[in-house]
Amino acid sequence: MNYLVRARTLQGFEELVLSLGADPEAVLERAGLNPGVLSRAEDWIPFKSVLIAYETAAMLTGSANFGLQLSGQRDLSYLGPIGLIFKYSKDLQSGMYSIMKYMTVHNTGYYPSLDKADDEVNWRLTIRGSLRAYANQWMEESMLTTLNCLRMFLGEDYVPRAVALQHSPSPNVDYDSYFGAPLQFSAAFDGLILERQELNAPNPIGDGDLYQFFVGYFDSRVLRAEGDIPSAVEALLRSLIPTGKFSVDIVADQLGLHRRKLQRLLNDAGLTYAEILDQSRRQLAAEYLATSNLPMVNLAYLLGYSDQSAFNHAFRRWYGVTPRKWKTLKQA
Repeated sequence: MNYLVRARTLQGFEELVLSLGADPEAVLERAGLNPGVLSRAEDWIPFKSVLIAYETAAMLTGSANFGLQLSGQRDLSYLGPIGLIFKYSKDLQSGMYSIMKYMTVHNTGYYPSLDKADDEVNWRLTIRGSLRAYANQWMEESMLTTLNCLRMFLGEDYVPRAVALQHSPSPNVDYDSYFGAPLQFSAAFDGLILERQELNAPNPIGDGDLYQFFVGYFDSRVLRAEGDIPSAVEALLRSLIPTGKFSVDIVADQLGLHRRKLQRLLNDAGLTYAEILDQSRRQLAAEYLATSNLPMVNLAYLLGYSDQSAFNHAFRRWYGVTPRKWKTLKQA
């Protein structure tokens, strides 16, 4: 599964890598990312590549605490509107539920959950598939950022019962100075262990009007299953088509939907998955032809066609001429 995350998750990455004496573009390229994504916050990029970028930055800069430093470099704006919904929630529990509900519009490979016991709550942060093996730096950054978020509600001196991490501690990292809380390494899950009563903590800056505004923004405009589903599918396809993994089942999974529900929502909008796929390929084909000199056979495979003749047939249907003729006319 090719899980994706918004490029805004790299906020602060370039500045921190530079300050530590390394080349951020080289780090990103080594992780399989085009450095241009740093200026395109809304782009979907491979989550695995971001995880590798974090680990590579830690290795090349000799900073085993890279993720922890990155947490200190940024605020909740790297989450986009999700961060604003959390910021203005009326209490901690509603803020957490908002993060759970909307995370897939920011990251399809990473999800939070809230497990309640009698007097204890586990706020778990789970990475899908086999990606956890690349995620030590990511998880340390996430845990510190999450703890700082809780302190918005519970006070700057708040200490949870424990911070749990599945990996072993890195040598020469003073975790206590970052967390100020008990740490459990080699734990069964990644997350924070809280007192159940803490979920009721009111938000000192809670604002019902702003909260409703951002929820409305998500529900009406942001790419999510209950909102503009055709745009969500199109945006995902533009990222997935070049990977060769863009079936309706994969797209539905990325959106957190069953295949039949995705098809029903598209039908309600007067569209089909095949139509959106065809339109996405049409747009990508024109962009690739206009901006690259890839051989036609390579371009065909990049667009998910089994051979060049199938691509030529589709292109003639779209534009009335062959790809070569179209390119020649555009360059004239």
